[in-house]
Amino acid sequence: MKRLLFYIIGLSLCGLIVYALAYDRPLLVEFSPEPVPKAAPKIQVRIALNDWTENLEVKNAIRQFNESNPDHIEIVMVNLSADTYNDMLNMLMTSGQGPDVFSVDNGWLATYVNKGYLTNLNSYLGPADLNRFPEWARDYAHSSLFKGGVYFMPSSIETVRLIYNKQLFRSVGLDPEQPPVTFAEVKQAAARISRAGVGVNKYGFALAAGDSQDSLQTGLEMSNTYSGVYLYNYRTGRYDLSVYAPWLQLLLDMKAESSLYPGETLLKRDSALRQFADGNIGMMYATSKDYVKLQEYMPKDDWGVALPPVTSSASRGSGALMVIPHSPLAVNSSAPDQEAAVKVWKFLQSEAFLNILFQQALALPVVDGITDLPGQVPGLGHFKEFYPTAEESIYPLSPQIMDQYDPNTVSVEPRDSGDRPRMQLYLQILSGGVGAGEGLRAESDRLNQMLDIAATGYSFKHEEYIYPDFNPRSPLKAKSLKSRLNAGQE
Repeated sequence: MKRLLFYIIGLSLCGLIVYALAYDRPLLVEFSPEPVPKAAPKIQVRIALNDWTENLEVKNAIRQFNESNPDHIEIVMVNLSADTYNDMLNMLMTSGQGPDVFSVDNGWLATYVNKGYLTNLNSYLGPADLNRFPEWARDYAHSSLFKGGVYFMPSSIETVRLIYNKQLFRSVGLDPEQPPVTFAEVKQAAARISRAGVGVNKYGFALAAGDSQDSLQTGLEMSNTYSGVYLYNYRTGRYDLSVYAPWLQLLLDMKAESSLYPGETLLKRDSALRQFADGNIGMMYATSKDYVKLQEYMPKDDWGVALPPVTSSASRGSGALMVIPHSPLAVNSSAPDQEAAVKVWKFLQSEAFLNILFQQALALPVVDGITDLPGQVPGLGHFKEFYPTAEESIYPLSPQIMDQYDPNTVSVEPRDSGDRPRMQLYLQILSGGVGAGEGLRAESDRLNQMLDIAATGYSFKHEEYIYPDFNPRSPLKAKSLKSRLNAGQE
């Protein structure tokens, strides 16, 4: 028995020795976990937006995109101050350090295209992508001003309104359901509110001219199109700022009567909206993008929304009230990864993302029927009163000559460029530093001189900005002189 046991043990040892020799590996195998594959490197796409970026839902949407997109793209925000957004963007683009995807002020679009700053999206957009947008948006993007390419697509718009405090109207015997229609009625209502509010800091009207580019462009230049006037005459292709003398005189009269909220040249828009929400301002201009800030301040009184007042009863409806595309998004032609940048552009233009903007009252999208769906903005009842009406329209682009920025002398301060000299003139008139007639005439001459100089260059074609049959009631129906010449109609 013992001999048999030794025999079995011997055979087992021999088997183990043969196994070890045959496979040339240790008898005791050390197990280790499989190596974890390295994550694909992220493709960073830098974006700059002149609004929306601080909204929590927008941040969440971008975070979710970064976590879930299959292309390993990471959106990185470039924070540019809203007050100096255009200046900083211009300097970054000129120095070759611009973001990959960014919003562009409408006035700079043609210039950016001519300078080769923007990617032509034609090869990235199919019929389904384009057909989401209304006809006017497609025509706007396909304008001859943009060299036959598609460098952006307007996906949302901005409107301007007069907002007014119904409680203050009631308190001075004004009908809260009949807001002022003319400049004279605004002046009268503002005076009554201010006289009744002496000692309690109630004022009839406020102009937040401390944010001049926003407040003066919307309150003055956009709103006056409803009276049929605009600083640029599309028929003649010349500037004439004298059309704004009545509006500026209205402000000067209210200031003289102490019915204008004091410190108007320094008053910031957010401060004015807060004062309106606190019940200290009877009337002011506001845009659709101001609405979310106003709601944040929770107005304590009942308030109303109306179309902007006009020069006189006879001028009401003489022109369509201007609606502007909400700073369209574009792709930098120098973006390191063009395909990734375009994918981010498409994400920011997607129905899902635009629906978030609309739900937060941050934008009025013009695609996918978003604004037509019932119950889309619960609790934001007044937002519907900022929706565009049949009395409003997009206007053709007017000339904008971009100032040259020297990247070697970049300044953190805003420069006297683009629209700023015009805004400063309005402020000088309101502060009494220059007469309206003299100042408006001089600025018109300066702008027309800039046009004449630009027309001697290669890229600027003045005939593209002249519309001989322009009708302010139907701004988009006229054809440019360039188009008519090409068609042999002249």
